Amino acid sequence: MNEHDTKKERGTKNEHGAMSEHGMTSEHGTMSERDAMHEHDTAIRAELEGFIHTREFSCLGARAALKRQAITHRHYRRMGDEASAEENHRDLVDYVNTVRPLLSAQSFRTFVATFDEPGTVDERTYEELIWQHLQCMHDIDSRTYGLDAGASSDPGRPNFGFHTGGHAFFIVGMHPGSSRASRRFTTSAIAFNSLAQFMHLGENFYSMQGAIRRREAKNNGSVNPSFTEYEYEEPARHFSGRFTEEDWKCPYISRHEPAAEDFTEGLLQHKR
Repeated sequence: MNEHDTKKERGTKNEHGAMSEHGMTSEHGTMSERDAMHEHDTAIRAELEGFIHTREFSCLGARAALKRQAITHRHYRRMGDEASAEENHRDLVDYVNTVRPLLSAQSFRTFVATFDEPGTVDERTYEELIWQHLQCMHDIDSRTYGLDAGASSDPGRPNFGFHTGGHAFFIVGMHPGSSRASRRFTTSAIAFNSLAQFMHLGENFYSMQGAIRRREAKNNGSVNPSFTEYEYEEPARHFSGRFTEEDWKCPYISRHEPAAEDFTEGLLQHKR
């Protein structure tokens, strides 16, 4: 499987290699069912690529990743569901182990999880579900893995990153009910963007950020107010895509010890 394949089922023959009227059976269903699931996942992948190519989609990093065939896509049943979160965690750990040594100032890579459910929901409901999903993943991850260098698991900190496999990510939530066109995808999705990738970019990060915000203002009427209001102080506010109230508290509990380092030192003075 190469990096930009959609998720394929891990099914095997049952102990008898039995055939049903629909095809070979296994614990994951018949062969025809697995084929249908693969076709569905492939169709979602095509929708994702089409969305990234639209005028409304602002993230130039994702466009660069798509051009380099460096988007890893996996599809799951339901956001916030424990079984889906467990599968998502396992796949993301595999992704971390693969891409960590490949990150550089020239690399643009991302992992995108898409979900059958929920369908179209309002922004508050999506916010509840994405944090529920991330909490489930974190509860699994924190039993084995710790913090990335310079990053924190405290959502109130400016160096907060969602951790999986000892690697910190900035999260971008997308769903049909988003008020921002740049996040209004046909199904619920989560993009996991490596914070180490941002750090590798150095000064180029700010150049790319400026270009993204100019594109956002031109094609969506304004820059996302969450970023103009809160910028780097509390990145957790940006994850779901909903503009949060001043007294908003992140519904996420870190299981990690406090971070000993902070990679954001100097960033808050470098606002553009």
